[in-house]
Amino acid sequence: MVFIEDSAGEFDAPLDKIWKLREVHLKSPEKVHPAMKNHKIEMQNDNVVTYTWDQDMKGMSAKVRVRATSFYPVGLVIEILEGPLAGSKFFNYYIPRGKKTGVALAGEFKSPMLSDEKQLKSAVMEFLDTVYEEDVTYLKKMK
Repeated sequence: MVFIEDSAGEFDAPLDKIWKLREVHLKSPEKVHPAMKNHKIEMQNDNVVTYTWDQDMKGMSAKVRVRATSFYPVGLVIEILEGPLAGSKFFNYYIPRGKKTGVALAGEFKSPMLSDEKQLKSAVMEFLDTVYEEDVTYLKKMK
């Protein structure tokens, strides 16, 4: 288990555009995250959604299931229910900065597959960096 706090991210978009990106996630997440295949989305209520997808991780296919709880406009709580990081929980929050938005997270990460803290932290940061970079890329396409 490893606790990670990261506040270095920043989107070149205002906060309202970041929340519009979430709407795209709800309708067609593959547009934003092309590495995530076979999406299934289950709306539990206006604020809670469960995403399930298949993703290639280091040459192996993994099924991932997460529950995202929205706390508009502050951020999201993400619980990883199934996959290589099952049991992990983190809060992803936004910091309005005019025409830009800071993005930060704090959470506890686990893995049923990785017991070494260094390997776990590396895998988590690789996953988070990929998601962040895909969000940045898609935000540039949005009007």
